[in-house]
Amino acid sequence: MIVGLADISWCGKLRAMKMPGKAVAGGSLRIGLPIIILIAIGVYCAFPHPTHNRAKLRAIASESQRLMAKYPIGPRGEAVTIREGEWPPAIVGLKPYTVIVFDGSVHIGTRPFFDGGWGYGYAPDRRNLGMLPQCWSELGSGMFWHGPC
Repeated sequence: MIVGLADISWCGKLRAMKMPGKAVAGGSLRIGLPIIILIAIGVYCAFPHPTHNRAKLRAIASESQRLMAKYPIGPRGEAVTIREGEWPPAIVGLKPYTVIVFDGSVHIGTRPFFDGGWGYGYAPDRRNLGMLPQCWSELGSGMFWHGPC
């Protein structure tokens, strides 16, 4: 009980102390602004973003064309999942979790999510991409990017 009373009297003294207004406002701004910036950067970095490097996109498109030629779709139209050891170097550089050849396109998944995740797609004709057209943004060289959709 004595400890409790001492704590209460100490808190009362702390509340009774006057702090200069400018020092408190300036101090919280000095600390708060960097924290807000760091949180914003963290949120931005938490989500994958596509490369816009034209040379890389051309290399990925070229490798995707070779994959489509090497793994043709059978008469039943089933997609072919490429094993990790068979991924070409430019595609490996994207750090995918899956590479799938479809009829007329290649999907390179870079981050899974319950509704498709994030990734790249290669398709000479945009209509052959597997998701809704509004899910894809064009990067050039037949390459496209999608997020969860």
